[in-house]
Amino acid sequence: MSQRVLDRLSFGAKRAELDYLDKVGLRQWLAEQLTPTTEDPAVDDALKTAVLRISYGASPDFAAVNENRPLSLLDKTTPELWHLADGQNKIHYEERIRPLRELTAARLIRAAHSRWQVKEVMVDFWLDHFNVHAGDQSIAVAMPTFERDSIRKHGLGNFADLLHSVAKSTPMLIYLNNRSSRTGAPNENYARELFELHTLGKGRYLNDLYNKWRQVPGADKGQPEGYIDQDVYEAARAFTGWVVEDGRGIGNGANLPKTGKFAYLDTWHDPYQKRVLAKELDPFAPPMKDGEAVLNMLAEHPGTAHYLCEKLCRRFVSDVPPPALVASSTKVWSQHKRHPQQIARVLEHIFTSSAFIQATQVGGPQKLKRPLELAMSFVRKLDLPHAPSIQLANELSAAGQRLYLWPTPDGHPDVTDYWLTTQSMRRRWMLPMGLMDNWWATGNIAPEHLAKGFAKPVEETALIAHHAQMLLGKDHAQQDRKSVV
Repeated sequence: MSQRVLDRLSFGAKRAELDYLDKVGLRQWLAEQLTPTTEDPAVDDALKTAVLRISYGASPDFAAVNENRPLSLLDKTTPELWHLADGQNKIHYEERIRPLRELTAARLIRAAHSRWQVKEVMVDFWLDHFNVHAGDQSIAVAMPTFERDSIRKHGLGNFADLLHSVAKSTPMLIYLNNRSSRTGAPNENYARELFELHTLGKGRYLNDLYNKWRQVPGADKGQPEGYIDQDVYEAARAFTGWVVEDGRGIGNGANLPKTGKFAYLDTWHDPYQKRVLAKELDPFAPPMKDGEAVLNMLAEHPGTAHYLCEKLCRRFVSDVPPPALVASSTKVWSQHKRHPQQIARVLEHIFTSSAFIQATQVGGPQKLKRPLELAMSFVRKLDLPHAPSIQLANELSAAGQRLYLWPTPDGHPDVTDYWLTTQSMRRRWMLPMGLMDNWWATGNIAPEHLAKGFAKPVEETALIAHHAQMLLGKDHAQQDRKSVV
């Protein structure tokens, strides 16, 4: 069962990790995974030694470049990288997009090497939940900060903290147009996705009521069960003045600085009374208090607890989450709404539940690996050498998983049907072959890598049986051998 557990909670079960899980048990392993330290020597070494190719031809404006460079931009702040997004600076596109390329390479490295596998899987989850399309260069240069200081920092912590951090992040402010939202012309894009995708979910959108807030069930008690268009419009007003320091004019000949950082612009904020989720927001509140109040209401709403727990159960247990597990997880979520490790506590509940244990047994509900999981599982389970490459990231995109480039705010679908199209399946079959034959410059795999630990001369049947067990698990490997016989 250990391998099946790690198949759900990691990017692939290494032999040493399977042995450790068997030794200490699931609860002890989870306790360590859900409270990760900053120590991750394998990742640190891989990040320090990794190089990524950059190449472009000569032109009247640029000299030719064709070289390997280290990953030197990952720890840079958005202000340090913002000059790359300034169209007035003569900078080649490959230099402008370099921060995103390095972040993609680091994502592959961490998935392949990190000891904190649950954290990495949850980074994958939250990047989808709070999806931004990083094709815009202003978003691309801010993505290292977004992933580091919002997603990674809060991914196992408190959801309200995560929600607040994302709301003030440069990529989200740009992607959903809130940086241009001002009094008299509020932009509702962010507010709508905040309700529909980030918190309550579209299932609680009562579109037939529109502005009849008193008719929303529970509104008379100040606890509305869902939201209406009027809530979205009023919330959009609450977030006016939440901008990015992108150099734009703000009136009277003044301009914002060019740093790429979040800023609150009081002159752009609508200060008047608002009503969101049946709660009155007083006029002329202190700076940012309107928006922060909306975020807090949504973070603590029972509908958000149910929506997020259902998504987590779908990701880790089954495409059709067991209602009882969703309900019990929702209860744990609400009980820990102020806890600094709220998300970790809910994950612990899900991963130790009978529904999860049954899902990891033979005959339990299956979850198809995403392309990134499939590729990294192959690398990790066979303990193969691995170097990151943009070519591999492009192949994952062709298989359906577009790292940082999913085009719509909803993120990748988390149901098996999406990953089972003819095109994606053909690409999935090619991933192990391409990794073995180094199609994407991820590293040469020599015979000694596959025969590591075997006495020479290597007995082929034993070698095949060993790799089958590592890739498929003991139960599946035995079944497949019987079917061949």
